[in-house]
Amino acid sequence: MDVEKRKELYSLHSLLGFLAMGKTGGNPPVSAVLTNSIGEPIEKAHTQGYGGNHAERELYSLVEQKHSHSQIQTDENSLSDTILSVSLEPCTHFGKTPPCRDLVLQHKPKELLLGWKDPNPMVQSGDWKLYLEQGTKVRLDPMLANTSLPYLQGFLKRMQTGKPWVWIKSATSTEGNYVSKSFTKERVSSIEMDLYLQLLRAKFDAVAVGPNTTKVDEPSLHFRITEEMIQSVAPCKRETELVPFFEAATNLFSSLCRWTKESVTIHQLEEERYQPYRVFVLDPNRMPSDHFFTKQRELNERLGKKLCLFFLLTNSIKKKDNLFGISSQMKETLESLSNTHLISVNQDEGDLFLKTLGKLGINTLLCEAGSFFPNFLKESFTDEDCTLEIRNHKKSIPDGIPFDFIHEPIVSEFRVGSNSVFFRKTNRRG
Repeated sequence: MDVEKRKELYSLHSLLGFLAMGKTGGNPPVSAVLTNSIGEPIEKAHTQGYGGNHAERELYSLVEQKHSHSQIQTDENSLSDTILSVSLEPCTHFGKTPPCRDLVLQHKPKELLLGWKDPNPMVQSGDWKLYLEQGTKVRLDPMLANTSLPYLQGFLKRMQTGKPWVWIKSATSTEGNYVSKSFTKERVSSIEMDLYLQLLRAKFDAVAVGPNTTKVDEPSLHFRITEEMIQSVAPCKRETELVPFFEAATNLFSSLCRWTKESVTIHQLEEERYQPYRVFVLDPNRMPSDHFFTKQRELNERLGKKLCLFFLLTNSIKKKDNLFGISSQMKETLESLSNTHLISVNQDEGDLFLKTLGKLGINTLLCEAGSFFPNFLKESFTDEDCTLEIRNHKKSIPDGIPFDFIHEPIVSEFRVGSNSVFFRKTNRRG
C-alpha cells in the first residue's frame, strides 16, 4: 500500500470514527475499512447504535449486500486477498452480538491492521494465534492508533479506570472571565461557535451542569442544529502545529473542524441518535423552577427516551440516613424524568460521581463549567482529561470572575472567527 493510499485509509477511519462517536452507547465507536491488496477501498463501516452491529459485522454485511454480484463475491478466494483495518481489536466474547473475531476468521483477510488492543477484560486481547493459523497476518498500526484515539479515548479510559474521559468547558470574555461578579445572566460565547459546540455536544455520551447553572440558566442540554447556526459558522483554523502524538482532545477538535461541513446533514437527520445524557447536579436548597422540569419532560417525550440523570448534593449525615433534603413530591418528579434513581453525592465525592457515570456505560463527559466542576472534580482529573476554554474577543466582562484553569499551560489553540479556543492540561491530578 503506497503513501497516498495510506493517507486515504486513515482519512476514512477518521471520518468513520467521528460519525460513530456519540451514538454507540457504552460500546466503543469503532471504524473498519476493507481494501484490496493495493489499498483501494472495497467497503467501510462503523459501529452502529447500542445493541446494533459492531463495525466489522456491519462492514461484511455491506459487502454481502453491495457486492453480491461482483467479482469479490463470485470468486471464493477474492476475500482472502484483502486487507481489513479496524481501529480496535475485534471482540472475542458474546454480548448483544456474536464475537467479531469469528466473523473475521470466516472471511480470512490476508492482513488485519489494528489500531488498539481491546482493554475490555472480557476480550482475550493479543491472542492472535487463530488468525495466524489461517494465514492472516496481524499487526498494530501506530498511525491508525493515533487517528482513532480521539474517538476511542473515552472507552479506553473507562475500561481501565471505571470513569469517563472528562472535558471541562467554559466560554470566556476577552479578559478570560466566564461571568460578571454580579452573576448577571448574559451570553458569553459567539454565535460563530454554536455549530461546533453543538456537534461537540453530540460527540459526548453525557453533558453535565452544576447547581448554579441549573438554577439560573435552566438549560436544556440536548443536541440540536438550527439553520442560523449553519449560516453563522466561521472557519476553524488550528493555530498550534506541534502537539504530542497521542493528544486525543486536540485531535478530536481538529476532526470536528475538519468534518463539520461534511457531516452536518447526517447529524441533523440522526439528531435523536446523537443525544447525550443530560446530567444535572442539584442543590436541594436551590432547586430549579417548574419550567425546567416541564422542559425536560417535553424533551424526553420528543426524543422517546428518558435521558436525564440527577445527582443531589447532600452531607454525610443525610446521606447515611438516606435523606435527600427534598420533598417526596420533588423526589418523585426527578425520578419520573430518569431511568435511574436519584443519586446523592457529597461535595467531596467527585470520584463517586464519575464512577457512577462509568457504571452506566458513559465513556465521555462534557462538563459545562462555572466554578462547580473545577472544584468538585479537582481530585479526580487524570492525564487524559482536559479543559477547553472558548474565549470570545468581542465580548468584554472587565469586572468578572476568571475561568478556574486560565493559568494552566496551553496544549493547543484554534481560531474560529473572533474566538480563540484553548486546550489546557490541568496540573491538578487525582
